[in-house]
Amino acid sequence: MPTAIVTGGAIRIGRAMALHLAGKGFDIALLYHKSSAASEKTIQEIRSHGVRCQGYLEDLRKLDEAESFINKVLQDLDNVELLINSAANFIQENIEQTQFDTLVDTLNLNLMAPYLLMREYKRKVNKGLIVNILDERVEKTIPTFAAYSVSKVGLKHLTELAAVEWGQTVRVNGLAPGLILPPQGGDPDYLEKAAKNVPTRTHGKIENLLQALDYLMENQFVNGDSFCFYCCSGCRCNH
Repeated sequence: MPTAIVTGGAIRIGRAMALHLAGKGFDIALLYHKSSAASEKTIQEIRSHGVRCQGYLEDLRKLDEAESFINKVLQDLDNVELLINSAANFIQENIEQTQFDTLVDTLNLNLMAPYLLMREYKRKVNKGLIVNILDERVEKTIPTFAAYSVSKVGLKHLTELAAVEWGQTVRVNGLAPGLILPPQGGDPDYLEKAAKNVPTRTHGKIENLLQALDYLMENQFVNGDSFCFYCCSGCRCNH
């Protein structure tokens, strides 16, 4: 069976993708940090599909852990074909509000760790597909979420650079969700309210991201693209 590595795989988008891939017969290397209870539940659900799932408690803000992680996976699972970088720090603070520690943690987790994971994947696996989870903010200027937005813009550019450099053996693409999930612990009506600012007057669903993931997996020619979903007016990315 092929193996997929999913960071941030215990909750939200990462969880949905891990379960989706398990349903397609992928063994899963699931990396989590703070979501221990959620990770156990997700791991059991993945295994119910009849595939292997190995959980890894790692703190990707510590860059040495990020750099050594691919080796850990390769010791446990074989035939790795896919890396999904979904783990992220999502802090709603503008530039002046952002504390130094928050800035460093966010850039390390959202940008530096994917950089190291991608590089080690290329060195040790050198085949298949890397999918970086971006954000619609890569094409929009929104003052809040300053460090987060900067990190995702950097990750988008890294996606494009790696696609050009590695395209003969490893394809690299990005998915940039907009209105897909409400913020954790936020207003349950957030999506419906925010959809009023979207040209289609609707919001996306997790299923839309999973369809896009399938597209990237199935189309071997697609490389260096970042697909944005349900953006507000003025967005310049691909819908």
